[in-house]
Amino acid sequence: MTIPVFIPEAKFEVPVKGGNLALFRYGPTGGKPVLLLHGITSSNRAWPFFAKELISRGFTPYAPDLRGRGESNNIEGPFGMAAHAQDMSAIIDFLGFEKMEVIGHSMGAFVGVALIGIYPEKVSRLVFIDGGVLFPLPAGFTVEKITPIILGPALARLSMKFESSEAYRDFWKTNPALGTIWSPELDEYSDYDLQGSPPNLRPRTSVKALEEDVRDEFEGDLIPKSCAGLREEVLLLRTTRGLQNEETPLYPLEALNALLEQFPKITVRTLDNLNHYSVIMSEEGARRSANAIYGEAVVL
Repeated sequence: MTIPVFIPEAKFEVPVKGGNLALFRYGPTGGKPVLLLHGITSSNRAWPFFAKELISRGFTPYAPDLRGRGESNNIEGPFGMAAHAQDMSAIIDFLGFEKMEVIGHSMGAFVGVALIGIYPEKVSRLVFIDGGVLFPLPAGFTVEKITPIILGPALARLSMKFESSEAYRDFWKTNPALGTIWSPELDEYSDYDLQGSPPNLRPRTSVKALEEDVRDEFEGDLIPKSCAGLREEVLLLRTTRGLQNEETPLYPLEALNALLEQFPKITVRTLDNLNHYSVIMSEEGARRSANAIYGEAVVL
């Protein structure tokens, strides 16, 4: 028996430089609009648990597939944080809003801060979830050397082929960060990410997009300038476990606090016993993240 999962109610095609950006709406219209930005190899399907939490608080969540990912992978460029920020500005205009709240997970947080850096008038509130600020490259490391260390299997899969959707799900389940929280929603997340036909199914994320985005994050100046120029407080939710559920998180607290001395408008809240994925891609993580941002939902 197939268990129904929560998926977007509507899809839009937003004209942007290089093509059309796929945009999705979770839940009905009429709520306060919020823009949800996914991670570097992810898609709009990362958000069902979190979207439910926001809908229960009176929001209408919109979630794009960032250029080079999901159903926006037909856009061949340009890439980089400024290009993503321009896309998000185009979404806000397309939807007819003056401004939106923006919540970014992982690379989505970097896109969010690029957006507020270039178009501050279009962001009413910005929240980072395990992303948004970047440590300098360690001595002796290049972008090419550090990217596979940080991303691990999430990067490795982009050069792989899979004979079936079940084989792709099995690949994801070997990651301890996801295997322990697997759900029908993650079946949908995994299946949505595939393109092509069996036995030559491939993930949708463009390797070119990933490479150019990572390089821009580390070597460009838009992100640090945008973080330094923040005018309003930005909440950064950090997890205590990493991309493979390891005990070393993406943002070790001592190093993060030292880094944030440069960015006084960013405040940190730690969510214990969650990893980089489970913080939004599990029922518990989504509930705790939403509570940290908005407070507990009122049950009527």
